[in-house]
Amino acid sequence: MRFMPQLLTGLWWALVETLYCFPNAGLRFVRFCLFPRTKPNKARTVCIYRIGNLGDILCALPAMWAVRIAYPSAKLTLVTSPGRKGLPGAVELLRDARWLDDLFVYYSEDIATVRKQLELVKRLRQKRFDVWIELPSSLATVRASLRNMAVARLSGARWGWGWSISTIRWATQMQSESRTFPNEVDRLRRVVEAGGVRVEQVRFPLPLGEHHAAAVDALLQPAVPPAAPLVGIAPGAKRPANRWPLERFADVGRELSHRGFTVVLLGGLDERQGCERIASRIGGAVVNVAGELSVLESCEVLRRCAFLVCNDSGVQHMAAAVCTPCVSIFSAREMPGKWYPYGAQHIVLTRKVPCHSCYTSECPHDNLCVKLVQVPDVMRATERIQRETLRCAESSD
Repeated sequence: MRFMPQLLTGLWWALVETLYCFPNAGLRFVRFCLFPRTKPNKARTVCIYRIGNLGDILCALPAMWAVRIAYPSAKLTLVTSPGRKGLPGAVELLRDARWLDDLFVYYSEDIATVRKQLELVKRLRQKRFDVWIELPSSLATVRASLRNMAVARLSGARWGWGWSISTIRWATQMQSESRTFPNEVDRLRRVVEAGGVRVEQVRFPLPLGEHHAAAVDALLQPAVPPAAPLVGIAPGAKRPANRWPLERFADVGRELSHRGFTVVLLGGLDERQGCERIASRIGGAVVNVAGELSVLESCEVLRRCAFLVCNDSGVQHMAAAVCTPCVSIFSAREMPGKWYPYGAQHIVLTRKVPCHSCYTSECPHDNLCVKLVQVPDVMRATERIQRETLRCAESSD
């Protein structure tokens, strides 16, 4: 009888792997039927298809850069959508990226009817793509993958790659306890590598320039003493279930201010008021720039920070892209590890609860898993990051 638990675990593991194997095998077969040619070593026009908001685009940058390196002379187009109009995405990050030749953006409003969808395909056909590489969503479904594959073929692409399923939203709790999910950056790297595009190094090619630094200087210099160490706090998150209480961010900021840091509060315009509440409770050296900076200017601020304290949000991926360590507070709403900030320098704080892996945007239990992370937990993590940073600085001297 003592072997029964191991047997059941083995059977469950085999079932889960089968669940992922069959749809992906089917997608590979359909892809081969639609794009039977071998991968071209040279191409005139290349399309990268990646939709999503800031975090989605940032995690895809190393894979995009690898495609750029693989086709150095091709006209490279990013086809993307942040969803509805007004949401931040690739435009805010990559509008001025010189390594990207064209940014083709559409919104959910642009594909609301069959007629509009056909018009979109017609516009894509005018691009005359030789190669189409999809960097699929983490939650891509078989139906969406087949649809996107059909769009790629109808657009006239001669060769296509990338359609796959990485998350099946069935028995998610058992999956999260028995299956290891790669970080989103690594997952997308594997997608392009499986298609024959080598990823020599992980690089986040953000188009940061001197004008971004000048804008940040103009904003910070009047409020920040010269040579004062900066630390970022970003209390926002797209999903309510990911938000740590504002008063706890304020407690962390007050303690960091007592340690000699100038706290910089970051976020969008809709987070301005919450950041003002935090600033008033900190009371010390604090600057609220929420809603006052562009996305790339925020990246420049993060580049200057010793570290960032944040929720699971796009800001943590911005910090990771400029090599700033994060203390990221995560809910247990989805598979662990998938959306952690990329790199070994970060610390993720999360707590497992009985209702983990729920994938809900609004928690019916008052954000229980997030609130289990306490202020002392965050402060110990910041101390650890400071020690690691000091150790690295001493070893490089």
